[in-house]
Amino acid sequence: MPIIESAKKRVKTNEKKKEVNRYWKNKLKDTIKEYETAVEEGNIKKAEELLPETYKIIDKAASHNIIHKNNANRKKSKMKRMLNKIK
Repeated sequence: MPIIESAKKRVKTNEKKKEVNRYWKNKLKDTIKEYETAVEEGNIKKAEELLPETYKIIDKAASHNIIHKNNANRKKSKMKRMLNKIK
């Protein structure tokens, strides 16, 4: 445990940030997995409905610096290719 006051504050801040990062990372993974299962099942209608929502979550994760913006763009491109492939 830290002794210095600012180090104690840093520990608290890091814990809060860790929780926020974990929340966004889990939400990102869950939405991507839900979209991918819809595509694998061949459910085009559901996949088209989930695509904008998935894009939104990916963009928010990138804006919160959970993932890099290039990584976000790569994920979105992959999603669109998956949808075009089953169409």
